[in-house]
Amino acid sequence: MSPLLILCIMRVIQKKELQAVQIVPLIRDAEKYLQAMGLKPTTIKSIVSTWKAVIPFMESHGILLYSAEVESDYLNHYFERTGIDFSLEWSQTVRSRMMRLTEFLLTGEISKRTKLSPSFDSEIGQTVEAFLEQRSRNSRLSAYTVEHDRYYLSVFLEQMNRRRVLHVDELGAELINGFLSSLDVNKVSLRHHIIRELRLYLKYLYEEGLLKTNLSRMLPSDAYRKTERLPSVYSKDEINAVCNSIDRNSPIGKRNYAVMMFLSRYGLRSSDICGMQFDNILWDNCVIRVLQYKTKEIVELPLTGEVGEALVDYLRHGRPQCDEKHVFIQGISPFRQLTPAGVYGIVKKAVRESGIDICDRRRGPHALRHSLASLLLKEKVVLPVITGILGHKDSDSTRTYLRIDTEELRKCALDVPPVSDSFYMQEGGLFYE
Repeated sequence: MSPLLILCIMRVIQKKELQAVQIVPLIRDAEKYLQAMGLKPTTIKSIVSTWKAVIPFMESHGILLYSAEVESDYLNHYFERTGIDFSLEWSQTVRSRMMRLTEFLLTGEISKRTKLSPSFDSEIGQTVEAFLEQRSRNSRLSAYTVEHDRYYLSVFLEQMNRRRVLHVDELGAELINGFLSSLDVNKVSLRHHIIRELRLYLKYLYEEGLLKTNLSRMLPSDAYRKTERLPSVYSKDEINAVCNSIDRNSPIGKRNYAVMMFLSRYGLRSSDICGMQFDNILWDNCVIRVLQYKTKEIVELPLTGEVGEALVDYLRHGRPQCDEKHVFIQGISPFRQLTPAGVYGIVKKAVRESGIDICDRRRGPHALRHSLASLLLKEKVVLPVITGILGHKDSDSTRTYLRIDTEELRKCALDVPPVSDSFYMQEGGLFYE
């Protein structure tokens, strides 16, 4: 019998009698469970650190035993500081980790988070592959779009595999209705995209003669509309505070500072920073020439002294010696190119350590892109120039940033026309009754 199973049985026996235990032994046992699950030591250390943060809370409130109620009280207390001491994203991480500790308390287990990766070996899976291939070929879709479409249909395929529905002729109205009812109604956007892609797939099966009934017609037409949200922007002083919070004495700090310079000064996308190679830097001409990943358009930007100095400092004193052709690489061996997730982590950490109040604003790389557009608008830079700096194909994509220029929008507001007293007194003033 495996150590993991033995530990699980022991915890289940204990929890039949106890729903509240001392916090230190609980964390110790939960840590052993995470080790038995095979999690990385650094991941376990981070999770346990989050768990141990509840100990001072319990001591200050005179609480001796940890329970589900203690978790709830602690999270309510913790979330009061959201946006001041830490971000909403980190609060959600803390909530998830505390829920895992409580799950271990009540069940003796910690559910393993797994990525969606259904098998495509069934007949349904093979037709999904054929559908995606045809759709990609006929519609000239990018690899990015095809990958998202694959994910949406994977949700459907995963459930079919679990139900042992492997053949196309087994698909029917009742099965489709059951799948639709299983979708989370709160995840409006995801539900919309899954239904849209499933509709196209079922139509494909009918047109190819694999289904006798056009099941695509029974799928609901939801009234989903993407909710417009104002871009998150930061002031010039806030951006400088974020950049200056980075410790440039270490190799990683030199890299992170250079990345922040490219993000905040040029508004480059994280994918373009990750894909930047040495050939893209024309030192003699002081120009950066980048082929954008998203638009496939080339953008040329001047290599300013501020950015150039940060880049040279990183290349000379921070970048490890390796054959990697990309400029920005990961800090540990093997030295591969930096990933967009890595860039996001750089910005997230810098914003948190800067101590600025983020309120409800996002704090990823794209927020710096929005901030640059906002600062340019305040400097009265014309829209076509901003379009060129941000690398948009046309000014239509740039016009979305006009929504954040509130000072100029106020100038467009019209005065409310006066209304005569006779309007309100018509029919003896019964208008108000």
